[in-house]
Amino acid sequence: MCAAALTACPEPPPTPSAKPPSGGAAVDKAAPQVADAPRFLKGQLHCHSNASGDSNTPPEQVARWYAEHDYDFIVFTDHNRITDIEGDGSMLVLPGVELTQNVPACSPEPEPGMQCLLHVNALVVDSAKSDAAAGLQRPVGLDRVDMYAHAVRVSEQLGGLSMLNHPNFHYAADARVIGLVGRRGLNLLEIANEAVDSNNQGDAQHPNTELLWDDVLASGARVWGTATDDAHHYADADAVRARGELAFEGDRGWVMVRSALDAASIREALRQGNFYSSTGVSLVDVRAQDGVLEVEVDSGQEHEIRFVGSGGRVLERVRGTTARFDLKETDSRYVRAVIQDDAGRKAWTQPLFKRDGGRT
Repeated sequence: MCAAALTACPEPPPTPSAKPPSGGAAVDKAAPQVADAPRFLKGQLHCHSNASGDSNTPPEQVARWYAEHDYDFIVFTDHNRITDIEGDGSMLVLPGVELTQNVPACSPEPEPGMQCLLHVNALVVDSAKSDAAAGLQRPVGLDRVDMYAHAVRVSEQLGGLSMLNHPNFHYAADARVIGLVGRRGLNLLEIANEAVDSNNQGDAQHPNTELLWDDVLASGARVWGTATDDAHHYADADAVRARGELAFEGDRGWVMVRSALDAASIREALRQGNFYSSTGVSLVDVRAQDGVLEVEVDSGQEHEIRFVGSGGRVLERVRGTTARFDLKETDSRYVRAVIQDDAGRKAWTQPLFKRDGGRT
């Protein structure tokens, strides 16, 4: 995560590599998922190479590693640098950047022992527009909301989508901050950053990241939830552990995007929330249509399926391989599903919202 010290991450504005880029309360914001739609693509939205300064693996080797682990696409998100390479044809490789604001002070002030480490991924960017991101270093004050919103604007200038990263890492962003940034254009939120130090579970004073998401949704902000790796180590992971260091490995969290296999289609599907997130559970289908959320597990084994509403309230719990929930059966403003296997691995659907006036 590039946090050993405030100087650990390079801070110049994003610069492209030599290659060109590869490429209201409502039900209607979540695109309906229908049987004849494109297949689900396995994608990684947060991974690093040696262009980050805190990984030793070249981008070409990172891409090869993910292709060997059955990914359909990855987005490179090196710190403050757009990494844009030609893939070898086995997988779609897309440019992105982790806009890394590691600053000496912010407001609210960090808790004792914590730092101001505010990170936003700009995903599926146009590296030809990197000059538009030069303003990342322009001072915007100390307010966390303003700094996050500034990174969201930079993401937009790059032609990409914005994702607020690891909110519980150094407890950088609480629900109030995320909700306000959501109203200023934030697209995505990491609810399962699977790096070993991201503190997804929270503690006695801080909610877990899934409950953070529910608080954000309940506030009226529409932000989709993602699972990611934040990987820095690949073939070298065992050697890193042998030195007594933390290894930030891959293939631990990902998104399954219903899209054609091209940059524009993937970007639009992510923008619309036409995907689910996973740490190991696969779904045959997710349908969000006519006020009804339906899920079908890609396994002959039964899973626990929880339908969750406003405030993280469990609306219904089912054991099986398929389940459905009708929003007309609840006063909740939205419903989303969490599907969990017996090993504790999960999948999260995006929320389905009631329309204004209570109708779906």
